[in-house]
Amino acid sequence: MRFRSRRAAFGTALILLITAAIAGCGTAADSLAPEQRPTSALRLLTVLPTAPLLATTSVSFYAVKGRNAGADIWYRALPGRSDSTKMLEFRLNGASLDRRPDGSAFADGDSIRITITVINPANLIVDFQPSGLKFSAKEPARLKIFFGECGDDLDRDGQVTSSDDAVKQQLAIWRQETPTAPWFKMSSVVVQEDRLVDALLGGFTGYAVAY
Repeated sequence: MRFRSRRAAFGTALILLITAAIAGCGTAADSLAPEQRPTSALRLLTVLPTAPLLATTSVSFYAVKGRNAGADIWYRALPGRSDSTKMLEFRLNGASLDRRPDGSAFADGDSIRITITVINPANLIVDFQPSGLKFSAKEPARLKIFFGECGDDLDRDGQVTSSDDAVKQQLAIWRQETPTAPWFKMSSVVVQEDRLVDALLGGFTGYAVAY
């Protein structure tokens, strides 16, 4: 029970953090712009070369206004094992869909096809389509990216030390609007016991875990 309560607390803290950021838009808080980096300066995580391949690199489904929906991407099970590990989890609830890419609003029962593609499995970079899809500020979508297959030597210096613990503390989900655009750091929560990074999404673009 303590474990579930801790995870619920993480979720509550993340929602409050995103809500505060949204509330600050259009005020003096605009000066607190999210950290931005070019791709060359982004410190991406790297999946171990011994990690299993993904079971699929792309998944599609229809999201319907008024219904919960989501999708997962898993790694293949290792030889001799029946279980596998998760790479990505995406969820939205019935009130999440807000605006189509053309700006029109969703009515109850309206649907849209969503496609999630892992464009760089080695560095946990994913793309969400359709680009420009917007979610409710009060009921955003939720993305979790798991880094368990990156091992313990996260900074890849050849040894597991306190510096790797420091990397965990710095992890966040970053977004990129186009392949040549800079990356922007998102408000994120690291759940170390589950080895994942959790963020709320206001819309669709490209995402990666970095520090």
